[in-house]
Amino acid sequence: MAKIKLAARAATVAGSALLLLGVAAAPAYAATLSTTGAKGRYEYFKNGTYQLWLTDTLSDGHCAQWQEKASGGSWTWVGERNCTSGEINAVWLGRSGYQIRICRTGVGNCSTAVKL
Repeated sequence: MAKIKLAARAATVAGSALLLLGVAAAPAYAATLSTTGAKGRYEYFKNGTYQLWLTDTLSDGHCAQWQEKASGGSWTWVGERNCTSGEINAVWLGRSGYQIRICRTGVGNCSTAVKL
């Protein structure tokens, strides 16, 4: 009887350890990019995608907006623009393997790029 209880307890502990490893193995990556007049934040969401947020830090008529670039491709504007000082969701999911950067529309200045 004691051996059965010990085996059951060992199985419970092993199952809990596997569950914790599964949670710990999930990417939990977040970071911030900025350039003069624009700030962006991205965070791993799921299935190789990232949620993007952005803030316009100047009130000069220009807006903050994300750009992405596939390997070998060119930069394209993605998601919503933000022309206010409040942070908004870009309503766009960045994709693993792509580069992203936060930029100012109409000005041409962008942050350094990062590869997701």
